[in-house]
Formats: sequence, C-alpha cells, structure tokens
Amino acid sequence: MSQVKLRVLIRTVGLTVGTFCALIVAPSSEAATIPFNFSGSVAEVHGGVFTSGGSGVNGFGSALPVSGSFTYNSSTPDVLPGDPMWGLYANPIQNMTVKVGNYTATFSPGSSVMQVINNPGLGDTFKVTLNGFTSSPATVNGLTPTTFEMELVNPSGNVFANDHLPTTPPSLSSFASNQWRLVFSGVGNRVQGALTSLVPLPAAVWLFGAGLIALVGLGSRGLTSRKES
Repeated sequence: MSQVKLRVLIRTVGLTVGTFCALIVAPSSEAATIPFNFSGSVAEVHGGVFTSGGSGVNGFGSALPVSGSFTYNSSTPDVLPGDPMWGLYANPIQNMTVKVGNYTATFSPGSSVMQVINNPGLGDTFKVTLNGFTSSPATVNGLTPTTFEMELVNPSGNVFANDHLPTTPPSLSSFASNQWRLVFSGVGNRVQGALTSLVPLPAAVWLFGAGLIALVGLGSRGLTSRKES
C-alpha cells in the first residue's frame, strides 16, 4: 500500500470512529435515561454513625466531602396524572452511588421515588428518595445504610414550568435550600449536609473522549504526512 493511500485510510478511520462515538453518546432531547452527578459536604452527623474525626468507614466526622451519581428514567409515568402541581414517580432510579469521605454506599437497587412539586407563588420542590443499599464496608459502627434523600426547595415557586421529571439537572442557584442525607438502621442515625453541584457530567466526559478519538485521527494524518515528506 502506498504512503498516500495509507495516509487517507488512517485519517478516514480516525474521523469515522470519532464521529460514531460522538453520535452514540450525544444526549438526545428524547432520551429516557438521565445521568446526574452531585457533590457537597457533611454538615451534621447524628446518632451512632458519629465518630470524632471519622473519615467515613470508621464513622463520620463533620466537613467530609460528598460525591455521587445516579441515573433515572425520565419516561417513568406520573402516579398522580390528575394533579397538575404534584408529579410523583415510582421507581425511576436505575442506579446510584454515594461516597461520604472514604465510605461508599451503592443502590442495589431497591425502591425509589422522585417528586416534582410545581406550586407557583407558594413553592417548588425537587425530591429524590431511595431505599435499599449495599456498602463498603457493610456497616458503619455496626449500622447499615437504609435510605438516601435529596431535597431542593424554592419557596417562591418559580423554578419549574410543570410537574414533569426534569431532563436536565435543576440549577442549585434557583433553590433557597438544598439538603441530602444518608440514613442508617435504628433511630436517629444519619449523616447529612448540603449540595454544591448537580451536573450531567457523564455525558460531557464521554463526548470529550469521543473528541479525543477524532483528534487522534487528525494527528495520525499529520504523522503520515511528515513520514511521507
């Protein structure tokens, strides 16, 4: 094969692969699966999961970092279709991981509920509740994780246009308060705090990777050109 033909082949393959990857991972306005990434910090620890200076697996102290992700099906039907202000969606969550310090809890999955309350002038709320987790280690101070909750509240009621599941993460700046909490077995055992970000990062990461593949194709063209010269 001549150098000219080889150069054309490498460039074509590189650009084709990059374009194909971009197409298969690019978000669609009609896509049902929506990925969220979130981060925040610990503000309060209650009950038996508290350990002074704890880093997570040995109990929780304050100011630990929090991060996680979850994916849900935006096509999940509304349990209350006759109520225009309260959207209630049963079991839309497909997966979730929450990391608090060096402790990680994973949604099995079990049961989940998402709520979108659109009450103009009185209050908008976005709430996620999940039950059913496995964790590493299995317990914290002998207690197992049971429930995770995330709640964003806007008393003005000017965030949502309807009670449908959002297809993009709600902007945290639009809410007067937000809170997450991870609840453990027993009574009053929980770690909680506020969110600092809520973004659709996974899609952006894949698109970035696809772009790199395309650039490899362009770079290969330059490499073969230099070799030919």
